[in-house]
Amino acid sequence: MSRDSASEQARALVHKGWNHLMSQRPLAAWGTWQQALRLDADSAAARQALETLEHAPDLPAAARRPYRFRKPADEARRRRWDRELRDRDAAEVADATRAFAAIADQAPDDAAAWYNRALCLAWGGDDRGAIACLEEAVRIEAATDPAAAVEAWTLAEVLRQGGGAENLADDLRFACNFAWHHDDTERLVSTFPEIRRIPAPADPTRPEVQARELEVLEWLDRPLPAAGDVASEADLPRVLATVYITPGTLRLSSPRVESLEQAEERLRRMLGPDVRPIERVAAPLPLPFLDADVWTARVPEGLPQDLVHELSREIVESYYENQWIHHPRQGLDGLSPLAASQAAGQGDAVARVKLEAVIRLREQLGARSSSLAMYQGYPFDRLRHRLGLAPANPGSVEEDDLSCAPLTALQAISPGELAEVRLADAFRSAAGFRDDSLTALFAAELARRGATEIERLDLPAVFAPLVRQAMQRSDPGEALSWLDQARPLANAAGRRDFDTWRAEILSRTGRGDEAARVYQDLVATGATPALVALDAAETFLDNGQHEQARDFLDRAIDLARAAGIRGVEDLANRHLSSLARNGR
Repeated sequence: MSRDSASEQARALVHKGWNHLMSQRPLAAWGTWQQALRLDADSAAARQALETLEHAPDLPAAARRPYRFRKPADEARRRRWDRELRDRDAAEVADATRAFAAIADQAPDDAAAWYNRALCLAWGGDDRGAIACLEEAVRIEAATDPAAAVEAWTLAEVLRQGGGAENLADDLRFACNFAWHHDDTERLVSTFPEIRRIPAPADPTRPEVQARELEVLEWLDRPLPAAGDVASEADLPRVLATVYITPGTLRLSSPRVESLEQAEERLRRMLGPDVRPIERVAAPLPLPFLDADVWTARVPEGLPQDLVHELSREIVESYYENQWIHHPRQGLDGLSPLAASQAAGQGDAVARVKLEAVIRLREQLGARSSSLAMYQGYPFDRLRHRLGLAPANPGSVEEDDLSCAPLTALQAISPGELAEVRLADAFRSAAGFRDDSLTALFAAELARRGATEIERLDLPAVFAPLVRQAMQRSDPGEALSWLDQARPLANAAGRRDFDTWRAEILSRTGRGDEAARVYQDLVATGATPALVALDAAETFLDNGQHEQARDFLDRAIDLARAAGIRGVEDLANRHLSSLARNGR
């Protein structure tokens, strides 16, 4: 091959490598650029591409490090490898792929052969095939060489986000599109005070069209609080969905499907229950945004910088230790991190290796130069401790730190023996495991003491398990007593939560008239009274209290008509028609 021809092919490979990287296949990009250098050792474009990948500040280390073949484990395997590789060019990915496939077929217990085959497939752009090979390597090595198995599965966590392996991805962005009329935008914002406008991203090539063609909003789970009302991350709202409005279309987008569903349900309250999305999509998150779900909390302006840093650290702790641990992952064979940790505790070596690898990749996300300020030095050994794993850096977390305690440690504690601060830490930890029987023990002790620490906690989270447990015991009197104790401690939003619970309990226990009085106050003071009236009516319908339901349906219709909320008006009319058809 002539020098000019080799240079031309190298340039084409450099371009192909960039396409691989755009498709989230960094190993394929690396392999392609290495191939370009073999054709043209002087290719500055290939060298620059490799250097760019190696130092990419937004990628986790596992996505940008160079990988090398493993060596055979013993002399017998070495001889087998020599036979297969003797007449092949191991530098050629296709030849090496065939050779290691043959070796793995002959010796299915050769973990290094499976790993090397995975590298070849990944360098060639077959992430799905590479993950299957890494699965075999982990199965073989989990008990005998866990460090090598963790490294292999950390690589698999990167590969599953790549193009061609989309249905193996664990970190996704979900979206749904609705037909939209521009006149509805102002009505949407006025109906839901938790929606706020944010600056639309600029298109540097078409700055003149930005304002006319795209409007961006954030749909929060509750309105943004005043700076003075924020003491901890529990006081911060979370983004249910980002809203993109373009001519004829409204798009809801979120990295969390359950949050998207909440926003979608609220939207149908305005548009009508029969309105359905014209499209639903789910796609892997880009590698630089694998941790997007961590950063859905919103901090109001005007807070001291030290408090902002404290909140940022609390956001990370709360997300990983109380939320992320419950999300099932394909990388953990469909288990949640918490379930995988329980399997690991029972001796499942594969579950332990995979959990270690999944955490390691999250740790690398927090260690990126672009992320350090947001993570505020969060040691992922807290998460390991939480899940009963050995620390990577002994001493980074105290064994008796209750704020990230494992489930077994909390189950062994007597709440009455704890000092106030440690009691609050134990409550937060227990609440994160979503076990009411455990959480209620610490919550009851906090409430019994009237501890000052209780005011720094999320009060609805403190009293919710106590109320639920009382209702499960068929003791509404106790549940109402807890609400009586909670309400004076709460801010305005918390008081509305507790009053809503009170009304629901009164209705469920046949005290419809008392519930109606509570709901009347909630409707009168609500930011969106039509929605509150409809919710009240539906509570009464659920409990067979048709007279109260009819009164609040009539009120919901009047309020919705005045506010132009078609969905609420339509649904309330349907409920009234159903009552009439059934002679109620």
